[in-house]
Amino acid sequence: MSNKEAQIKPTGMSQKSLVDLIYMLTAAVKGICKKLDADGGVTLETYEANAYTAIFNGHIEDSKGNRIINRVTAKDRFFYHISPNGISTAALITWLYDFFDMMETLTEQCDTDGLGDSNYEALVYTALYLWKVTNQKGSTLGNGNTYWFNPGGVTNNGQLIDLLANAVYSFDVFTKKLDADGTVTDEDYHALWDTAAILMQVEDSKGNVRGNALTKFMP
Repeated sequence: MSNKEAQIKPTGMSQKSLVDLIYMLTAAVKGICKKLDADGGVTLETYEANAYTAIFNGHIEDSKGNRIINRVTAKDRFFYHISPNGISTAALITWLYDFFDMMETLTEQCDTDGLGDSNYEALVYTALYLWKVTNQKGSTLGNGNTYWFNPGGVTNNGQLIDLLANAVYSFDVFTKKLDADGTVTDEDYHALWDTAAILMQVEDSKGNVRGNALTKFMP
């Protein structure tokens, strides 16, 4: 039986849940990139290099002790550390910017790589990342004007939860689209990097529940 109780919902979220989800989303980006690089039907082998290694500049540790670390020399002074014991507003905003950058770069590269479809960015990034994020260098990413996350402002938790719900949903859309793409050889992107990787649920302000339910066995 599925547990449909979202761990993150409009009424609030714990720091542990936020950090765990940030870890899952970041690890899923890396996993998809690495899988695309090894996919026999995909021409380019630079997904991980371009959409993960060149962009993600942090150390994230989840509540189970899993870690993902990457350091970008050019951004060394903005390197951040996120763990269940602490996440500053600056680190959160910097991660959001990195995450938007990774997703935009990843979907743009899919569009230019001669895959069966060429609308990955439009359907995955442009349609779902409807917030603006400005990093500490003053660079801005995102689409629309739903809400603006910036280092000098107070983060609106309601907007953050809606953003996280869309981010989770974007992996469902993206990985299913990869599985259905005629050029891509593998057809288990969704199974490996959505179903088996995003092991939490987020409920947005409209009542949509995104992610994968925890499973518990009935006696």
